[in-house]
Amino acid sequence: MERSLPDDELLYFAGTEELTEKVQARFVPYFLHSQGTVLEIGCGKGVMLLMLKENGVDGYGIDLSDTAVKYCKEKGLKAIHSDLLTHLKKLNNDSLGGIFCAHVIEHLRPEEAVTFFKQAYRVLKKGSKLVIVTPNAKDLRTTERFWLDITHIRPYPEKLLYALIAREGFNNIQMLTDREPARNILERVLKTCIRWWFLGYMFVGDLIAIAER
Repeated sequence: MERSLPDDELLYFAGTEELTEKVQARFVPYFLHSQGTVLEIGCGKGVMLLMLKENGVDGYGIDLSDTAVKYCKEKGLKAIHSDLLTHLKKLNNDSLGGIFCAHVIEHLRPEEAVTFFKQAYRVLKKGSKLVIVTPNAKDLRTTERFWLDITHIRPYPEKLLYALIAREGFNNIQMLTDREPARNILERVLKTCIRWWFLGYMFVGDLIAIAER
């Protein structure tokens, strides 16, 4: 389920830990007052898990990559080798204080995505946050960049992602775009100009969905 390539392939597109931290730090506040354990689906090298731990949030991760799980455990983080649907189905109702899931849903077939949101709603406690990050179909570069990862199944555009989340009963759904990181001011200005030239369909940044159980 989700991905079945060797570990080296699974981590190939993961990027540096420094970049991941820069991009994901903005999501930590959504879990600071969680009423229970936060689950990161697709925990990779444990960047988000470490930030949660440093902020006093109890969390653990799951990943299909043995290498990723090893990375996490070497940092003193809790991680389990498992696919997301198998793991979620084992959890009790109302047992999690939050779910963070970055760059995973695009690896799911449509029927798996539907089941994922159904299970996420079941296992989250009332008031808990679900945060999803996925490539933005509105970015023209997605037509090529998305398919560079052979394990990608399909993109989930904003309207579809919203509908999948809403149909399960989640509340206060926000659909956001994340500004694509730039290495310096000059690069940011250049990207901004190109984005204007292409009517907002370039360098859009990831699509973010934030919802409350």
